[in-house]
Amino acid sequence: MKPTVVFVATYDTKGVESEYTKGKIQSEGVGCLTIDVGVAVQSPLKADITLADLCSGSSHTAEGIRAMKRGEAIAVVSTLLETYAGNLFRDGGMDAIIGIGGAGGTQIVTQAMRTLPFGLPKLMLSTLASGNTRWYIQDTDIAMFPSIVDVAGLNCISELVFSRFAACAAQSARWYNAHKAEYRARIADPKARRVSQTMYGTTTKGVTRARERLEAKGFETLVFHASGAGGRSMENFIRHGVIHGVLDMTLAEIGAHLVGGLHDAGPNRLEAAIEMGIPQVIVPGAADTIVLPPMSALPDKFKTGRTLNLHNPTMTTMRTNVEECIAIGGFMAQKLMKARTPVKILIPAGGLSSIDKPGEIFYLPEANEALFETLKQGLKDNPNVEIIVDPRHLYDEGFGETAAELLIGMMPGK
Repeated sequence: MKPTVVFVATYDTKGVESEYTKGKIQSEGVGCLTIDVGVAVQSPLKADITLADLCSGSSHTAEGIRAMKRGEAIAVVSTLLETYAGNLFRDGGMDAIIGIGGAGGTQIVTQAMRTLPFGLPKLMLSTLASGNTRWYIQDTDIAMFPSIVDVAGLNCISELVFSRFAACAAQSARWYNAHKAEYRARIADPKARRVSQTMYGTTTKGVTRARERLEAKGFETLVFHASGAGGRSMENFIRHGVIHGVLDMTLAEIGAHLVGGLHDAGPNRLEAAIEMGIPQVIVPGAADTIVLPPMSALPDKFKTGRTLNLHNPTMTTMRTNVEECIAIGGFMAQKLMKARTPVKILIPAGGLSSIDKPGEIFYLPEANEALFETLKQGLKDNPNVEIIVDPRHLYDEGFGETAAELLIGMMPGK
């Protein structure tokens, strides 16, 4: 069957631009099904699926939605599109989903995209693509394209942007149509033995040594950057049964959540492996680190009395203090006390990151000790959690291999 791109747009304000993009997609030899999610007025240009079609079978009508306040209308249409797109995907009528929009359109389209499976191409051309996109992408594989000029008419710049976007959408749909069965089969392979890891630039060496040991023993490794979205993605893949064991060696997302850093994975970090009952080894790597904005944009509360490190021109890292390390340990203990299957915590007493050692900027052994002691006290009553203190640094030769071997020993059919 010919690949199909599902194209969502607010036709009430962006109908001309949408029809132009649709024509470019079709000129690439790919089908295009348009969906109108405009909530203001009825457009003179008609999409293949209208707002009235989206309302079919629900308690809403197109007229009723257009009579609502804008924010309420956008929330309703977001949910209607989410349902419609999910049904369309399950019926096999979608090889890619794309959208163009401003603030309202981006919210509507990306809410639906976030509920669709990993691997399905999801492309969003947005006026917001150069800003903070975390609310729209979250932990999914949505690709955001900057519109450069506003989505408001056709001109020498917008036509180039729309045409390039259409070509990307068409090729993405062709690729997915040709390869989706292959990748689905691999992900669902019952013989697979997959282990997830978390990593930062300052934990890379230890994590890599662990990964190489796991791969040498026949395990497939999925390494997630602990950027907030990375931790959430890992937890989602665990819940979907894609991952069979966890070697969690970078826990900076917990501190970010508690303190207010950029790499916040939310309040549910460390829950999925316990819920699924799969083997888990935890190393509190990078618990010394909170990622913050550039030095020029630091919140006032972090400007004085803190140890700050210029990680790169767009990112500052801050050393966690004793109180924050106690809070991180308390968070971990609260989550891990619920474990009903074995969990091992391997503590690198010599240091938690590449810059946490004598002579380096994040060396603060009293903060590390506060973390370690909080874990010991908080988990002493759960016999399923074993805490192992290793005198080495996370980067010392053999430490990563030891962490890997602990997990290998816990895996079924080792």
